[in-house]
Amino acid sequence: MFGKRKKMTGVTASAVSLLLAALFLFAACSDVQGNADETTETAAVSQVSAETTASLYDENGYQLDKLPEKLDFGGVEIVTLYDNLVQMPDFFVDAENGDAVNDAIFRRNVRVEERLGVKLGYYGVAGTDKQDVYLAEVMADYSGGDNRYAIYGAASRTIPYVSVKGILKDLLDSDYFFAEMPWWPVSLTDQLTINGKLLMCSGDISTMTLWQMSGMYYNKEIWGNAAKGFSLEDLVESGGWTVDKMIEICSDFYIDNGDGAVNTADQFGFTCYDASFDAFLNSAGIVSIDKDSEGKLAVTDDFAGEKTDTLVSKLGQFCKENSTFHSDTQKTARNQFYDGKSLFILDGVYVVSNNISKTSIDFDYGLIPTPKYDTDQERYITGMRYSYMMYAVNAGSTLSGESVAVVEALGSYGYRLVVPQIFEVTMKLRYSTDNQGSRMFDILREGVCFDIGRIYNYSMNNFYPNFRKYCFNNTPGWMKFVKSLSGTLPKQLENIAEIYN
Repeated sequence: MFGKRKKMTGVTASAVSLLLAALFLFAACSDVQGNADETTETAAVSQVSAETTASLYDENGYQLDKLPEKLDFGGVEIVTLYDNLVQMPDFFVDAENGDAVNDAIFRRNVRVEERLGVKLGYYGVAGTDKQDVYLAEVMADYSGGDNRYAIYGAASRTIPYVSVKGILKDLLDSDYFFAEMPWWPVSLTDQLTINGKLLMCSGDISTMTLWQMSGMYYNKEIWGNAAKGFSLEDLVESGGWTVDKMIEICSDFYIDNGDGAVNTADQFGFTCYDASFDAFLNSAGIVSIDKDSEGKLAVTDDFAGEKTDTLVSKLGQFCKENSTFHSDTQKTARNQFYDGKSLFILDGVYVVSNNISKTSIDFDYGLIPTPKYDTDQERYITGMRYSYMMYAVNAGSTLSGESVAVVEALGSYGYRLVVPQIFEVTMKLRYSTDNQGSRMFDILREGVCFDIGRIYNYSMNNFYPNFRKYCFNNTPGWMKFVKSLSGTLPKQLENIAEIYN
């Protein structure tokens, strides 16, 4: 369900079968003068093609996985060391309780256990922003020879932190992992396949990969009172929602509370938690690190060049204006929006369920993507917040092979059972007031982007936050700063690549 891979709906799956049947009828009717044996052979081939196509999808039109229909690993327990600071239900739930997402996670895990003949076990330890705590637990288990934990699951910066220890299994070196399947986002597997190896994964295996998409919520009451004469959703659909347009719009919405000082009592055009600001980089079509023409990890030309320099300059000037408010405390930034004192907030979409739905607010809100760099940019791109979950397999575990099958199965059933509940029901219907609002979720989903520089940031001197710092402080000289990294960053990238050798 990521990138260019699309689910086939039930109608589409049926349509394929009907189309194949129709093509057969057309061939038979147009070749009545031909050989009767050839007509019969065409019919047989068409029938086989229709049956083969239909067998690739379940009754709801979702693509099936390539795992054997039934595996029996003898009831072994596969234990996941999971991140217990996860913000939304992700790894497991204790029982069904009537909540759509909760029950889908429960059913996913039961299906995996039954199909593979395993027992799923979980042991929790802090992982999100607690990389050292999580790594200490990993290494105590691994170095001690116990290898109790077969699967590692933690926040996106934590699992890469583990990977530098060289203890993760190559997922591609398995008969049970299929990177081309729709539950593994193309942009992530492509980025993280280094030297032909893939050591970690995310996607529909994790609810947090949906909840941690970055987007811009807006206060519909503030926007409506301004009587701008157009809807923000229409602006997005027309392709005109750009950084320049956002800056222009926000400048009209600062209102001083009367004390003459800029503070939280004022109304702002834009607010965000500091780390959320990073989304502007990816939304502009910029990633910091990618593979060059030789397949080596390298700083991208856009990140080191004029494009990011121009973006930093624009956003730096924007951050100087009174219309902009940001805070290094999530609660402070979000309360500014919840209290009806900001037109926009840039944040992860999970705040709809985890915060907004639990907060007494008296205004309607909408969601649109983070703006594009300019109108020449073809599509909207969605940056990911740090707290989506990444999965990996312990290469030292005697159950590493079975664990890869578990990871694949969790991704497969997550795609077919859990994500539809989150995306189609919980997010698009419960938290959207109209069809156009639902379309905004689609745009975010279609444009999801991952940046290996952000993923491996802690292994590269934590360089990534300098983007937001340069913007917040309106600091000139971005290209000079990136050039200053040339003494250390190439070696650090070589060290990361070496892990995959």
